[in-house]
Amino acid sequence: MLRLASVRLALSVPIMAIVATMTYFLVELVPGDPAAFLLGSGATSKQVSDLHHELGLDRPLIDRFLSWFGDLLHGDLGTSFVTNESTLTSLSRAMPVTVSVALLATIFTLVVGVTLGMLAAVRGGVADAFVQWFGSISMSIPNFWLAAVLVLIFAIKVPVLPATGYVPVASSPTDWFAHLILPTIAVGLAGVGQVAFQTRDAVADQLSREYVRTLIAAGLPRWRILGKHVLRNASGPIVTVASIGFVFALGAVVVVESIFGLPGVGTLMLTAVRIHDLPLVQGAVLMFCLVVVVANLVTDLIVAALNPRVRLT
Repeated sequence: MLRLASVRLALSVPIMAIVATMTYFLVELVPGDPAAFLLGSGATSKQVSDLHHELGLDRPLIDRFLSWFGDLLHGDLGTSFVTNESTLTSLSRAMPVTVSVALLATIFTLVVGVTLGMLAAVRGGVADAFVQWFGSISMSIPNFWLAAVLVLIFAIKVPVLPATGYVPVASSPTDWFAHLILPTIAVGLAGVGQVAFQTRDAVADQLSREYVRTLIAAGLPRWRILGKHVLRNASGPIVTVASIGFVFALGAVVVVESIFGLPGVGTLMLTAVRIHDLPLVQGAVLMFCLVVVVANLVTDLIVAALNPRVRLT
């Protein structure tokens, strides 16, 4: 297990370096002059030139990149052009919101998807047909449309849940959860179908194995066979699909955050793009990449723990 983690961490280093390089140069290609935008349309060319020098934008591109990359190696993501606040500080404040929604959405996807998949594999017939229908519908609904519908129903028509805002979990766990219920459903429903289909196929495959018939003949309760043996042996591909769903959930949160007024990284990044705050955009992209790398590492470790055959020895 330790060797597996070491290999995955070693592979993540060049990936992060490549992403950092591509992120920097792609963000630099964004049209518009940050200095001119910050000063407004009434600024003189002298004022724009002075701000270019103050922000370091008058230096050659390669020099700016090497300086930025060197600071990055020391954990410095730069400083916001607009607020003059450390990019790392801004992201550290916003990232818990985004990760909270993505994690809750992934848990929601797993619970509902695995339950439906198990039902389809064990019962078959009408249950299987319903799961296939529901899974296909869930994957087809745009999350931004679902978010608007959820707000309309549960925050306006029947006001039982808050429509916007965020409460830190340390302040009130109950209010924190209440504010994230609707975003969680809006983001997580799209992945239910994929998890349900994967669970259905994996469980059906395990149910056809010889060891299941042996356990049934030995008189073990059906629920114990399904929970302890079948689901465990089928969990590898399910966990992998859930990991991919978490990555997609991070992307969906960027859109959904603006609908629910959540102060997450998605909202922060969209605002930074609009006001040409390049260090904040670059830092947000790198932070997303880091979260994805960590999620993939955790997934590999979970799969290895569930299935010793994939461990490196």
